[in-house]
Amino acid sequence: MKYSLLPSLPATSFQQILDLTEKLKDTISAFQVDIVDGVFAPHRAWPFTESDVLSEWQKLSELVAHFEIEIDCMVQKPEQYLDIFSSLKVSRVIIHIGSTDCYGHCIRHARAHGYKVGFAFTNDVPLSFMYPYIELIDFVQIMGIKNIGQQGQPFDEQTLVTAKKLRDAYPNLEIAVDGGVNEETIIHLKKAGVNRFAPGSVISGAADPVVAYKHLVSLIT
Repeated sequence: MKYSLLPSLPATSFQQILDLTEKLKDTISAFQVDIVDGVFAPHRAWPFTESDVLSEWQKLSELVAHFEIEIDCMVQKPEQYLDIFSSLKVSRVIIHIGSTDCYGHCIRHARAHGYKVGFAFTNDVPLSFMYPYIELIDFVQIMGIKNIGQQGQPFDEQTLVTAKKLRDAYPNLEIAVDGGVNEETIIHLKKAGVNRFAPGSVISGAADPVVAYKHLVSLIT
């Protein structure tokens, strides 16, 4: 099984994203930008911290030139931004369960425009809701915390149970976890069947993000 790890960040400004990616530029190939609109999730993250959201999107081109960019859409009605993401050539888009009624449209848009799409969900979402979509999407992302949109929350142990059930049912499915990923949980997540990891504050808040990233990679390889 192929394992991958990419830092994630709900940033207060685009400069914060640039500062972190600059430190990691010789180490990582992919980065997850967590966008939070303050509606679907209670906190705000770039670009919704700025007055002119539409002009802020274009700044992503600075990242796409150097990294595979994954957009984690913690926003209401994410379908309204899909044309922007595809025009900027992002690699992946994550749609959260409960954020839209247009799941089919999101899948079709991804197929038509050549980026990967995954669905994210917290552990209180019944897996029976996910099953009709799994064969249609590229990956799933389990949220390892109960309240999305803010880093530094405790790990939700139910994530291990959810991951194990998914891995047993779908041996070839790419299963990602975002939230609560650190040096203690990552080993248990791997054993449960997770093969893609999106650590947040354990890297962004580290004195040396490169050392923190490489240490986590060493635990899954």
